[in-house]
Amino acid sequence: MPYGKEFLRDHRVLFLFLVLAADIVVALIQPYRPMLWLAILAGIVLFYFIEYITHRFVLHGILRLILPKAYEGHVVHHQLPTELKYMLTPNVYNVPGYIVYWVIGYLGTRSALLTAGLIVGTSLAQLYYEWTHFVSHRPIVPRSAWGRWMKKYHLLHHYKNENYWFGVTNPSLDMVMGTNPKQDEVATVSSALKGETWQR
Repeated sequence: MPYGKEFLRDHRVLFLFLVLAADIVVALIQPYRPMLWLAILAGIVLFYFIEYITHRFVLHGILRLILPKAYEGHVVHHQLPTELKYMLTPNVYNVPGYIVYWVIGYLGTRSALLTAGLIVGTSLAQLYYEWTHFVSHRPIVPRSAWGRWMKKYHLLHHYKNENYWFGVTNPSLDMVMGTNPKQDEVATVSSALKGETWQR
């Protein structure tokens, strides 16, 4: 419970709940169309790709020059993986990101309903991502076997080798992209500062 309260009271999480609630309201005041559910699903899938691409190529790779401050913050997250300040996506990226997303979504669909559906899906997926990442770095034992496995999977990225295991909520893109080797096939490459331990 203390960790749940810590998560739910964080201003970054509260912003995501605000985005989710606002877009649910926008969707509800529009004439209903079955395409809404497809838009929500598309938003979830889109975030899944954003998660992997951002983590691998912006926070660890060749696109780091696009967002140098995000890259620097992620370096600190690897040095201090249990520090909450560096654990969740900062609102300095969330706020403009969702504004731009809304504009592009509306220009692309010409529909407030479909744009709201996309953002409902994406914000739900991001909340799941933030919670999964938070749990990975707190002494919480997930209730499900999947949750326990994903926590161990993400901690491999931090404490075994930072050049692999980029998926936080799902390993499938790691499997497709070849970034999920067997643990014993790679050297230990971790920038976690002394005293930071692998929480199983």
